[in-house]
Amino acid sequence: MATNTEEEAGLKRRLILRDTVTFLVLSAIILVLFFVTLFLFRSFETHRRDLAKRWADRGLVAFRAHQPEQAIADYRTALSYTPGERSYELLLAEALGQAGRTEEAYNYFTGLWETRPGDGFINLQLARLSVTKHDMPGAVNFYHGSIFGNWQGDGVERRRAVRLELAQYLIEQHQLNSAKAELLIAGGNAPNIPALDITLGGLLEQTGDPQDALGFYQKALVKEPRNQTALSRAGQLAYTLGDYAQARRLLGRATREQPQNEQDAALLSQAERIQQLSLADTLSARERVDRILTARAIVKRRLTDCTAASPDNTLQPLTSRWTGEAATTSRMALLHDSDKQAAAVQLLYDTEIETSEQCAAPTGDDALLLLLAHAAAQEEARHR
Repeated sequence: MATNTEEEAGLKRRLILRDTVTFLVLSAIILVLFFVTLFLFRSFETHRRDLAKRWADRGLVAFRAHQPEQAIADYRTALSYTPGERSYELLLAEALGQAGRTEEAYNYFTGLWETRPGDGFINLQLARLSVTKHDMPGAVNFYHGSIFGNWQGDGVERRRAVRLELAQYLIEQHQLNSAKAELLIAGGNAPNIPALDITLGGLLEQTGDPQDALGFYQKALVKEPRNQTALSRAGQLAYTLGDYAQARRLLGRATREQPQNEQDAALLSQAERIQQLSLADTLSARERVDRILTARAIVKRRLTDCTAASPDNTLQPLTSRWTGEAATTSRMALLHDSDKQAAAVQLLYDTEIETSEQCAAPTGDDALLLLLAHAAAQEEARHR
């Protein structure tokens, strides 16, 4: 009995040993097969990625060469090797847009936007496509989405550039108040870069805001005092706004920098003559009265010529005023009475304004006195 028990025990040990060896061999084979399969899979995936990159690079070359249809085919091939590769999907969407396939590009970017609605670049592309589709509300919304979206690197500069692009679009759509608001926001957060200040000034001019435009040109001049563009535009705007003293200073500097600029030279000459004709109450009494008498002779001739050309008596009330005290007060009386000076000046300004409405456009000194008359009227309106 003992012998049988020992034999059975030995048999069991041999079976266990055989099974263990078999298990280990099979495990080793499985492990080897696993690593071989993993190696082959990774090699295959690497090859697919290499092929995808190769096709994507070809697409980029075609895109930059303005061959969008070829780029589209190349990017789609790249995506067939690496489906869902976001960078290739973005490039494909851009190529569709460049090819003029607006709806396809819009739908493609919309699909990408749904997964990342805060992506600044995708919002910008959708804004531009909305512009192409003549969808103004959509364009404005996507532009704002881009401005407040996420950007990878240089986010501040990119957001500012998008805001400027939005402002230009709004100007084209005649939404001048909205454009002005965007520009002032962009300018308020902008560093002191003369080129940027000049750009903002130019765009603000297009919105009909010469005062803020002038401010940005002046800001550019703080850092670049000899910047020809800023000097010229600031001088012209100062002239337009009726600040002829500042216009003279700025245009004087502009013409020194660029003497061949005939427009600035002509405007400078006018600004200098306007200052000579100015009837401002800040002048000394003697100088102001001398100028009033000089202007009185100029304006009287203008009225006479205008009346002769308009025999329908429309200027009769104005002509009657020229027989009154405001037109006949002597130099001595004017010197000692500021109220009489003011009345004489008012008559001169009223005459230039009314004759400009009833007769041919004034020229020479009359045209410059008319500018002074309008500037005085605007100043009075601001103080009411």
